[in-house]
Amino acid sequence: MDTMNKLKDGKYLIVNRASGDRVGVAAIDPGFTRYAVGRAPKHLEKHELPSVTWTVTNKKDDLFELKVEDGFAIANNDAVFAPPKGGEQLWKVVYREGNKAYTIELEEKNEPMGWVLRGQDMQVGAVKGTA
Repeated sequence: MDTMNKLKDGKYLIVNRASGDRVGVAAIDPGFTRYAVGRAPKHLEKHELPSVTWTVTNKKDDLFELKVEDGFAIANNDAVFAPPKGGEQLWKVVYREGNKAYTIELEEKNEPMGWVLRGQDMQVGAVKGTA
């Protein structure tokens, strides 16, 4: 959990599309039990986050990657953080550093913040489809 603990309370992952459009921000709580993603406030600037790669899969094991550089994430597919269409979808977000992987789940809920990430699986190890 040392790797995850680098992301402390008050740190934000700003999600940008490859086009540069700011589409959301993930707020991470210190206990890693709840994560919320919503629209990024216009005044929110870069925060210190490690430069890592997040691999995102949906239930169909479609792969998407988010590269985090200087606190900004660039997705190679705009659908990664777009609201799901036609029913609830669950996304699996994998934080990787070296040979360690931490998995959290991203699901759409009918809440003002939109996306909600919950720490369902924080085990270290290989994750299907991301090796």
